[in-house]
Order: sequence, then structure tokens, then C-alpha cells
Amino acid sequence: MKLCKLLILFHEDEHTKEEIQIVPMIDVMLFLLVFFMVYTINVIPMLVQELKIPVSSTVEKIEKKEPIRVYIDKQGSIILDNKNIGEEALRALLSAIDNKDETSILLIADREVSVQKIMDVIDIIKEAGIYKIGISGEKK
Repeated sequence: MKLCKLLILFHEDEHTKEEIQIVPMIDVMLFLLVFFMVYTINVIPMLVQELKIPVSSTVEKIEKKEPIRVYIDKQGSIILDNKNIGEEALRALLSAIDNKDETSILLIADREVSVQKIMDVIDIIKEAGIYKIGISGEKK
């Protein structure tokens, strides 16, 4: 008898519908709205600050130069600006560069190129007076 009453108490009525609780969702959305409003009120003035920068007659614009890209293909050919050039032409082009201290070279060689060929090209670059040399590679 007690077991029967207990089962009746825990038995759900088949006619009750499940409801989605909307009030907690509204609370969360209201919190997010207030959070972003307060955040943008503090951040936007920092992004649009009107600064009066001091002036000078000796200010120079600093331009960041892209490195000169020198490619070496599988056959060991040196490619510069999509043109197949030889070692002597590379030596002449690099020697003609002004401001060699700020010039950098990015060496991009095929993985099948011999190390000796890469060293020969590095020697040409260094003989031209350019010492900022990078070697390109891919991440494993």
C-alpha cells in the first residue's frame, strides 16, 4: 500500500507539457547587452583620440622595405623577379644596390638543391656587401 502511494506520487501526469524557461535566457541576454554597452563606452573614445602630434622639419618617413626574394629551383637556376639569371647577373644586380645596410635578402631554395649551391649564392650575396640574409622554409 505504501509502495503504491509512493509510485503514484512520483508518477508524472501524461498531460503535462514541458516548458522552456525563458526568464533565465532573458537575464543572460540582458547581462550581455549591458556588458557590451559598458565596454564600448570605455573603448571607443580610446580608438578615436584626437592627438595633436608635434611637428618637426627634420622628420623622415620610415619605409619598411620588403626583402629581395632570390629563388633557386631544382636545377640550381637562380630566379629573381620571375627571370632566370645566372650567378654573374645576380652579382652585378646586388652590387648595384645603394644602401646595402638596409637591404635584406630572402633566399628560397627547392629542397632538392644541393647545399653547395645554396652556399655559393650566399657567398655571392655577402660579396656584394649584403649581410641580412634569410632562408625560407616550411613548417613540418
